[in-house]
Amino acid sequence: MASRTTRRRNLIQITALIVAVAIVVAGSIAFQTWWNNRPEKEPREVSIEVSSPSSSQEVFPFSICEPGVTCPENTVPVITVNADQELTVKVPPQVSDHGWTLLKIYDDPVANDQSFYTAHETTEVTVPVSTPLKKDSQDRTKLVVIEVSSVLIGHDEKGEETPYTVTWSIRTTVT
Repeated sequence: MASRTTRRRNLIQITALIVAVAIVVAGSIAFQTWWNNRPEKEPREVSIEVSSPSSSQEVFPFSICEPGVTCPENTVPVITVNADQELTVKVPPQVSDHGWTLLKIYDDPVANDQSFYTAHETTEVTVPVSTPLKKDSQDRTKLVVIEVSSVLIGHDEKGEETPYTVTWSIRTTVT
């Protein structure tokens, strides 16, 4: 039969173990609650960065709307670039952590292109300001507009989470 001190020591160890488990469980629940409820930026606050070797511009959404609703459009910012340069489009984690598209519109529709990116595939894309119309051709077409589109979760007028189709647009002036 165990002595009284051995039983007491076992009781203290079991109590300490129960308290430690309770602290770990409470900490885990508190962390998970914080993680699930941490504030995210609203879609209108999310910006992308468009840069060239000579300048950089923060671009806020051109249009934000719920699916199936007509979107009001904002003004499109302009960036001036040389024809021999490239533009770099950087998207934040709120965009790159799920699928997004990059639409490149040139002054000749033959050169227009749309690229799709999956979650965590990339946060940065380089776009040529001018591109040849045909392989080994001297004729080049100039970039007119770049658009990045994604679906982000935001809050509606009632404070409820809802998906929004968000489009960032930037116009280029090629010199």
